[in-house]
Amino acid sequence: MDRARKAILEQLAELLARAWPEPANRVRLERDLFPHNRDEAYLVQDGMHRLLDAAVAGWKVGATSQKMRELDGHEDVIPGRIFASRTFVGARHRLSIDQFPHARAETEFAFRLLASPELRQTAWTAEEMASMMILHPAIELIGNRFFVDEVSKAENSLLTIADNGGGIGFVFGDPVADWHDIDFQNHQINLTVGRRGPAGNFLGDMRCIPAQAAADLVNHLASRGEVLAAGDFISTGAATVPQTFAVGDSVAADFGEIGRIELQF
Repeated sequence: MDRARKAILEQLAELLARAWPEPANRVRLERDLFPHNRDEAYLVQDGMHRLLDAAVAGWKVGATSQKMRELDGHEDVIPGRIFASRTFVGARHRLSIDQFPHARAETEFAFRLLASPELRQTAWTAEEMASMMILHPAIELIGNRFFVDEVSKAENSLLTIADNGGGIGFVFGDPVADWHDIDFQNHQINLTVGRRGPAGNFLGDMRCIPAQAAADLVNHLASRGEVLAAGDFISTGAATVPQTFAVGDSVAADFGEIGRIELQF
């Protein structure tokens, strides 16, 4: 990569990092700043993290089913860091809308690692990952630190990777130890905002197998030299259609036997 191209990617990382503390002030991106491929997008994502110098509570991964990737134009899964400063653990929270303007809420199946999947020559399997994780219901608060006039699906995919996978904040509900027999691909979740009706569920082949998504994430990160530690969270992608919310809204996610999360903004 030549110096000029590297400087452009560093400029993009700086713009995104600068927008992080004040999420209401999204930055307009011109086309000459767009990453050209996934390698460039990861360089920007990593550069944004270095500039923020922020503690990480785990990793998220989106586009975790083949069907979802086909619909949204993603070549592969989309990872991003879960920043500790915007991570909330427990079933009920009152959150400031100032931290989450322009955001949407979506439900996810998440895990917390009981051991570290260390770097090794062979890929980690879903079965191995399942043996070292405990389940948490989760709500991800998603959004972007940028806006653009018009982009293709492929361009939007790369920008989303660069912008931390579109992740802003996470809420992890109470842990569930006995989860291995749950039929995740057909498990109904009732996500409501205020008095609106429930959000649609992504079911069947639209929804990932969570332990496989966790394995895919760990193996992807290994290729970038990243290792997760015991205690880190992993979240495995949208299980319901993302919903907008505003100041004064309540957001409730009923996962049935898995648990419930309630938020007030």
